[in-house]
Amino acid sequence: MTTLEVILFREDNKAFRAVIKIFGVQIAPHVANLPPMNPSSHTSPCSSAFLPPHPSTDRVNWTPAVDAGVEFHMRRLDAVPGPAPGNKAWKLQFHVERAQRMRHPAMLTFGGAWSNHLHATAATGHALGIRTIGVVRAEAHELKNLTPTLQDCVNWGMKLVPVSRAEYREKHLPFFKAWLRDQFDNPWIVPEGAGDALGTMGCQGLVSADDLQQPWEALIVSAGTGATAAGLAIALRGQSHLFVGNALKGVDMGCLVRDCVENALVDGQWASEIMENVTAWNDAHQGGFGKVNAKLMDFMQQFQSETGIELDSVYTSKSLMKLQSVLSLPSAQRPSPLQTGSRILFFHTGGIQGNRSKAFAPDKNAGYEPSS
Repeated sequence: MTTLEVILFREDNKAFRAVIKIFGVQIAPHVANLPPMNPSSHTSPCSSAFLPPHPSTDRVNWTPAVDAGVEFHMRRLDAVPGPAPGNKAWKLQFHVERAQRMRHPAMLTFGGAWSNHLHATAATGHALGIRTIGVVRAEAHELKNLTPTLQDCVNWGMKLVPVSRAEYREKHLPFFKAWLRDQFDNPWIVPEGAGDALGTMGCQGLVSADDLQQPWEALIVSAGTGATAAGLAIALRGQSHLFVGNALKGVDMGCLVRDCVENALVDGQWASEIMENVTAWNDAHQGGFGKVNAKLMDFMQQFQSETGIELDSVYTSKSLMKLQSVLSLPSAQRPSPLQTGSRILFFHTGGIQGNRSKAFAPDKNAGYEPSS
């Protein structure tokens, strides 16, 4: 039996209370169990030791920003210590906690042969003593020559399970997940990229109290699943405008981020209000997810030469190229949060390990696709 206490309003707007008892029905508890939405309180007895210190925020003298008259800062998630650099520790923190509560702690998740997510999950499992299983988008013969990313995963004890592209597309279906639980002794299943409500809520912790007390005019972050951007959007409380660089071609990242926000808050109206301060750059992908061209490589090398900061080729470099194109416009033609005199914060979400793909022999790389 489930008991509901409901506040109702009469036509004269006076409230009265009603108690409703429902027999034979139990309301799913997942909403009540979502973590609190206070950016400063996203640790728990299980996950606090796993989270790294809050990443540093550095003022970066980058020529396009200087020429545009904006104050450019970068939050260095790529430099955080621990097994899951970049934004991964925050996306994984509640999944780690949930896995640790299992009778036999284990995490199963999904990714491609260069997946930052698989890499971070395997490293985290190794560090915390959690069994890990990686469902890899590849045929069995493709795993005979492991990418450096997957070799790291194996070295950290992750069991790799190759599946076809067609099977991989069914990874979200209940029957496929039930089969995986049965095959691998009931692990906690983490969606690809931890792009769900738990990943979204964890990423709120990337916004600090200082970000709210002294708001930036603009924040910029790259996106694949949209969960990191959604967590930032929730935590910002409308204090700053968020620009989201879309790494995916043919996908409306605004809709993806909004879905992540709504799934986390279970409130469509609230999600719509939050999205009023979010702008998706859907043309930031530079030809498609994981596509790397000479122009992008030149940009990465130039940025590193000038600032000393290495970028990844899938996410941060593409969003920075998009930002550069916006800042090259006269101030009056830019969005107001990016006009002359603005303070802007760019999130470097890591992914540096994936840069090893540039040196990986093409004949060993047949059929491999990068992943989040």
